[in-house]
Amino acid sequence: MTQLDLSDNNLNALKAEGSGAVADALRKMDKMTQLDLSYNGLRAEGAAAVARALGRMDKMTQLNLSNNDLGAEGAGAVAGALERMDRMTHLNLSSNNLKAEGAGAVAEALKQMDKMTQLDLSDNNLNALKAEGSGAVADALRKMDKMTQLDLSNNALLRLHVDDW
Repeated sequence: MTQLDLSDNNLNALKAEGSGAVADALRKMDKMTQLDLSYNGLRAEGAAAVARALGRMDKMTQLNLSNNDLGAEGAGAVAGALERMDRMTHLNLSSNNLKAEGAGAVAEALKQMDKMTQLDLSDNNLNALKAEGSGAVADALRKMDKMTQLDLSNNALLRLHVDDW
């Protein structure tokens, strides 16, 4: 299997054992190129379980984890897996309340993704980045010369220090 859509399945209701079972199944799908886990309310605990599986999916080109309330802790877990996904072209992490810490972790992973063409970080409270966090994200974005679509909407970015961008 190379493509899987498990969006909007309320996987957060499964708690640790359920998201662990999904993660165990995903771990066996190392040929996966497209995965959609959006709208599942994974939160940090579910994200950590899923991240362990994602770390084995080095052929991944498209990943949608939007609307999962990952927060900084979940984003940190996912970022570790993302660092190994150097074929990634489409990444959607919108509506996850990443804030400064989570966005910083994701920014480090993004630096490895030089094939990225579409990135959605909208609605993540990135206004909380302040100068140092916005600089990390901006540095990562500068290296993505193949980017054709970037969505940073609904982040109150005007509050950031414009010089960092």
